Amino acid sequence: MPFCRVNDVKLYYEDHGTGGPLIFLHGLMGGSENWKSQVDYFKDKRRVIAVDLRGHGQSDKPRGNYSIKRFSEDLFSFVKELGIEKGVIAGYSMGGMIALRFALDHQEMVEKLILIDTGARTRLGKKLLVSASQLILQLSHKAFLKVYLSFPKNYSESEIREAKERILRIPEHVVDSCLSAVKEFDVTSELRNIMVPTLIIHGSEDKQQPLSQAKDMKERIPNSELVVLEGVGHAIVVEASEKVGEVIEEFIAS
Repeated sequence: MPFCRVNDVKLYYEDHGTGGPLIFLHGLMGGSENWKSQVDYFKDKRRVIAVDLRGHGQSDKPRGNYSIKRFSEDLFSFVKELGIEKGVIAGYSMGGMIALRFALDHQEMVEKLILIDTGARTRLGKKLLVSASQLILQLSHKAFLKVYLSFPKNYSESEIREAKERILRIPEHVVDSCLSAVKEFDVTSELRNIMVPTLIIHGSEDKQQPLSQAKDMKERIPNSELVVLEGVGHAIVVEASEKVGEVIEEFIAS
């Protein structure tokens, strides 16, 4: 299994195909497996990389600050270690925030930017406005995750069970710190500085990151386009995986 040591952690990643790099970043409490459909879609067309962020999946899960900036720094070191000079960066939810931070800090390394069900800042619902640590104290780690989590409509019972098991292996300190990072994230005033071609994909029924966030990014990022997938919620990369792949392919080819 491929691992890459960056900064103070060892990151697990999947690396398939050849050609121009397309790097996928998952969301909070997700993992590289979330991108399986997109990896399968693109692996015969380009080099496709999906990484487990620090604290997630098979990557190291140290205690400490899980800020969006730190995730971006991990990505910078990871890309350098793999010998990639420039690539397409695609981020979903929290991964989209990391992609935004990375594009702002290292624009010369971004060929194109893809932002999926994310925002330049977050508007969390009531379930998430209380810090994870407070909820965990009141309920328990497992109970908190049951309150927070929602799964794709097309998931079977066995897929939901497996996803829950993976998520419950993420330590409390990671969930708590990541939620704080997401709540504090705001690069709205910097969006005008992103000059690379940018694709924004958003589900019309996303309740965690409302469509207004995507529309706001479209107005602020100069060279950007917005594609709204009707009837799709926050689990867009699984619920509408084929359509997401088609939209990304068309954007990369343009």
